[in-house]
Order: sequence, then C-alpha cells, then structure tokens
Amino acid sequence: MRTDMDLFHQDLMYEFHAKELKHTEGFKQIADHAVKEIKTTVGWDVDVEVTIKPKAKDKGLFSVSISVFGAGEPVVVSKEGKHILTVLKKVKKTVLRQLHRISKKQVTRRRKLIFKELLAS
Repeated sequence: MRTDMDLFHQDLMYEFHAKELKHTEGFKQIADHAVKEIKTTVGWDVDVEVTIKPKAKDKGLFSVSISVFGAGEPVVVSKEGKHILTVLKKVKKTVLRQLHRISKKQVTRRRKLIFKELLAS
C-alpha cells in the first residue's frame, strides 16, 4: 500500500500531494472544488498545488497548504489543524481573499495609469 500520494489532476491541471494519508478521496473532491474556484476566479493558466501532510502524528495535527503561481504575485497559504477538511476549506477561503486583493490592486493600477494618460494629454 502506498502512503505517499502525489497526483497531477488532468482535468483541472493541478498538483495534489497527500503524505502519509490512507483515505484521500474526500480530500481530493474538496481540493478539486477549491482549484476549480481558484482557476475560475483568476484564470485557467495559473499553477496550483495542494499539499496535505501530518504535522505531529501523536497529536493528530495536519498541515494543509495551497500554492498559486502565475496570478501576478505568488500566493502561498498554509494552516494547521486536527480536521483536514475544515482546514482545507479555511485555506481555500484565505487564498481566494488574497487573490481578490491582488486582482483589485491590478485594476486600481490600470485605472491610475489611464487617468494619468488622460490628464497628461
């Protein structure tokens, strides 16, 4: 039985790493949904990586991280907790907040450049 699972999901084009976990189907479904939401928000050409690994085996703590590259500036969010699904949802929510903030900054910069060009002429 293989405990270290590294997948490259073909439909959504993202990497999924689940280290030392036995049942990963539920986690993959939540990760699929998170990646689909990230890619529809930012664009389908970004690279996304989802990693789940145990932090402390004796306490049952897990570390969940989502990395997004290609959306202007890299976004890497990592959180720890006992329940993987709830931590994965929190990480997804934080990543989406940061991506919205980045896209809002880019729109503001474009508006400033347009106004400067209009005032200069």
